[in-house]
Amino acid sequence: MDLWESYKTSVFLCHQPLGDQINFAIISAQNPAGHLYHPQHNLTLDREFETELDEAHIPYRTIIGASPDLSFQEKSWAVLCDKNKALSLAMKFRQNAIYWVEAGQLYLVPALMFKAGQAAEEYLGPYLARQIVLQG
Repeated sequence: MDLWESYKTSVFLCHQPLGDQINFAIISAQNPAGHLYHPQHNLTLDREFETELDEAHIPYRTIIGASPDLSFQEKSWAVLCDKNKALSLAMKFRQNAIYWVEAGQLYLVPALMFKAGQAAEEYLGPYLARQIVLQG
């Protein structure tokens, strides 16, 4: 399965449920351009991304994007901003794509991949069907 196809199967782990009354983006700063990096480097990228959000006064929550079997997990951020701002952040942090949630519906939106002409935005279904709320 190629990277884009694997993105289309992601589930999202969170401690606070995110309802379908708000629009938000799910963006990671880890593993730029789809290349796996050392955990310490990913932590540094996370901190840089969080600082960027804080300085711009953009509300956010921690969320984890994961493969359906949870064997792969990547720290990400649920970011409350418009889609253009989300794509700008994704490009700045060299991310292939973002997830966009609008009116409870989930979309996979290319960032770097779009620039390379490799993919177009895809509708993935209801967001809540992929949200896993962690207890404790």
